[in-house]
Amino acid sequence: MRFPVLLHVRHMHIGQRRALVAGTALVGLLIVTATASAHDFWLVPNAFAIPRGGDLVIRGQTSSLFPTSGSAVAPARVAEANLVGAGGSTAIRNLSTSGSSLVLQHRPAAAGQYVVAVRLAPISVRESPASFRRYLELEGAPEALARYAREGRLPTDSITRRYAKYAKTFVEVGRDGARAHATAVGHPTELMPLSDPAALRVGDTLRVRFTFQGTGVSEAHLHAGAVPLAASLAASRADTTAARAASKRDLSLTTDAAGIASVVIDRPGTWNVRNIHILPAAANSGADWDVHWSTMVFQVRDDVAPTAGRAAAAPSDSAGALRAVEQYHRALQAGDSAAALMLLAPDVMILESGGVETRSEYRGHHLPGDIAFARAVPSVRTVRQVVVHGATAWVTSTSVTQGTYNGRAINSQGAELIVLTQDAEGRWLIRAIHWSSRARRGS
Repeated sequence: MRFPVLLHVRHMHIGQRRALVAGTALVGLLIVTATASAHDFWLVPNAFAIPRGGDLVIRGQTSSLFPTSGSAVAPARVAEANLVGAGGSTAIRNLSTSGSSLVLQHRPAAAGQYVVAVRLAPISVRESPASFRRYLELEGAPEALARYAREGRLPTDSITRRYAKYAKTFVEVGRDGARAHATAVGHPTELMPLSDPAALRVGDTLRVRFTFQGTGVSEAHLHAGAVPLAASLAASRADTTAARAASKRDLSLTTDAAGIASVVIDRPGTWNVRNIHILPAAANSGADWDVHWSTMVFQVRDDVAPTAGRAAAAPSDSAGALRAVEQYHRALQAGDSAAALMLLAPDVMILESGGVETRSEYRGHHLPGDIAFARAVPSVRTVRQVVVHGATAWVTSTSVTQGTYNGRAINSQGAELIVLTQDAEGRWLIRAIHWSSRARRGS
């Protein structure tokens, strides 16, 4: 169902911002002034699978660059740390810090899959109207900022912004235990995998449901990305360069009416999905705005064994086809017409605006306009499906586009189908593109 939330924001990698401490800890609530650092909080296991009777060791990482950590969360700030299995939940009490990481240790009593879930106590920030506007800009919500300004809903006096963070990851203990991936941990906002993350292989698609108070949130913006497994197991400040390189391939996703987004698994490694959810706080709750940070971490192995219900396939083919589509869109956004044309087969057919164009017609007519539009108006694409049959693939995507073009406000949703074939050298070329779009409801 559609949940009437006022603001969903995209996560953007942002630098540290100075904060001045104006109070002391009081029942887990810290009052500060100015703008506080905004960082994700992730749970990264030292091992995603351990033998029965072994010890789980999980690091809590705080930064804007997965899976590195710039500072350790104090154990006193952990409001809840639980090991959630199919049969119930057990508190994790062995909390400490090591370097820039929070460290959780626990020995599970039984075999099975478990969700490790941590909720950090909220922190409140007292800030000026200008600071709050700047916060919305830094968190990637310029359209919402403009909308609230038009509606006269932006604060004109100082406000209290309260933020909390929730993290979860999945671990395997022993063999043949009960599965727990579908068990909700009860965080105010939560990322729920709709299939078992442990069964994922490259080329699969993971559907993730984003919820607020247990209800799916539509049009919420999620981000997903991965680093090589070795990098995640040794995550530290020294890994910043590798993590930054991996982050350039991050995916931007938008949930559908049921709160579901699809993550195309295009490489092995340690994956994360994340979201920031901002909305007005409840009346008399001690804050004016609430900010919820949610993350989910899981492993995708590099073997190609088929998962249950899926025939063995060449996952690299699926990833290669998706990569060609991403390269095409990046070329448009960069204004590189030559790079875009190199990805189009000589006999490509392009369907848009009620017409059909050949490669040469597209080069002379719609390509310049497509480049100008892509560079001027931001668009968030969500890959819905990648299918490969032999040397043919088709990639289905949807998008939300908002901004201004030639003095005209743009607020549309689109659909895209790209058909590709693989040549003798293994290179994927686009053979057909079909675009359609319409104004978003309420725009």
